[in-house]
Amino acid sequence: MEATTLPSEQDAPQTDAANITPEFQTSAANESPASDANTPHENGAATAANDPFAHLKQAQKKRENVQARVVKWQRNGLEMELEDGTKAFMPNDMIDRDPNRNIANYFGKTLPVRITSVKVIGKKAEVAVSHRAVIDDEQRTQGKEKIQALNEGDVIECKVKAFNPNGAVVDIGPGIDATIRTRDLSWEKVEHPYEIVKRGDTVQAKILQLDKGRRRVQLGIRQLTPDPFLERFAKYEQYSTYTGKVSRMNDFGAEIEFESGITAFLPISEISWNRIATVSEVLNVGDEVEVKLITVDSDARKLTASRKQLIENPLRKIENTFKVGSDHTGTIKEVNKGGVVVDLEHGAEGFVPRRELSHDRLERLEDIFKPGKLLEGLRVLEYDRRNGRVTLSYIAAERDAQRTTLKNYKPTSHTSSFAIGDLAALKEKLEKLERGS
Repeated sequence: MEATTLPSEQDAPQTDAANITPEFQTSAANESPASDANTPHENGAATAANDPFAHLKQAQKKRENVQARVVKWQRNGLEMELEDGTKAFMPNDMIDRDPNRNIANYFGKTLPVRITSVKVIGKKAEVAVSHRAVIDDEQRTQGKEKIQALNEGDVIECKVKAFNPNGAVVDIGPGIDATIRTRDLSWEKVEHPYEIVKRGDTVQAKILQLDKGRRRVQLGIRQLTPDPFLERFAKYEQYSTYTGKVSRMNDFGAEIEFESGITAFLPISEISWNRIATVSEVLNVGDEVEVKLITVDSDARKLTASRKQLIENPLRKIENTFKVGSDHTGTIKEVNKGGVVVDLEHGAEGFVPRRELSHDRLERLEDIFKPGKLLEGLRVLEYDRRNGRVTLSYIAAERDAQRTTLKNYKPTSHTSSFAIGDLAALKEKLEKLERGS
């Protein structure tokens, strides 16, 4: 007798319990037990005497496993025969979870199945069964036991079985979903998981995240080796000075590259002590600059640099130089109605109010004070730290000298070198100075 050859299932479409072939409708008279005193009741009423399919419905309700033998292959699935002789049908998608199964391996075998549908039509019934449901339950039980034995940080062996947009799907045991994200495959930049692993590869991986309740595991391969970036990153210390090149600029600052893959961000506020509108006012791509690292964050792989902190803050230098009461020399920069603007050392700017330019009333300052003229003996009256501006007096030194002369004057004889008129004029002038100040 010629051996039966089963066709491949590759072209067989998937189906469900509703697609059972009519010839599998089971006759109540011929294919089901006529009576059985021990047959379970359905809802406490139906018995085998008036419902020959009650025992099947009861098995379906209780999700009990029954044995079924494969008797024939069809395009949509397998014809089965239950242990009581009842015919049933198992759709292709209810056989197992393997899409590449060889259906010939099932022919003639007896399998544990779960009854998924009992549809009674007259005296016949359409019965659908599932072997995959039994496999799923077994995997859930095994997976529950397996997941309880795992802990975050464990290194386990797994097998790559598929890829998805997020990375690689691996098998670490039945009933457990495990994935390795693309970024966790290697320390190098990876476009697709198959650049690192292939389907069927067995690899070692570290458990990064573990959800025992949902039986989900997140794994990583690169975590098994030291991060080469951090080894290079470790030599960069906070508050140390390094030289790099401007590799990129934007509205917020510039990227300074020290070596391949190691860059620091230079904020626009850390480029200069003076306010600048754009980075391009000071820097260009390709410029070699010296910077000071102000933050080093190895976890975030982030370096932040400063250029201005390598030089003294000019405002601090101005504050230390132009103390109230000190005398300085300046050059007239501008003359206006309110007074004279002068350039001072360290790039500072000073202002001499009109009343502090002369003891006498001046109609036109431009006639006496011209841009470029050097003024000596400018005394600091006030320093505005916020704006870095200095208020000065051109006559304060002379005024103080006159006050000192009057305070120290004591007549020593009846014949004084001062005439009465001189003393009166000097007194009047001093009063005028006092009112002016």
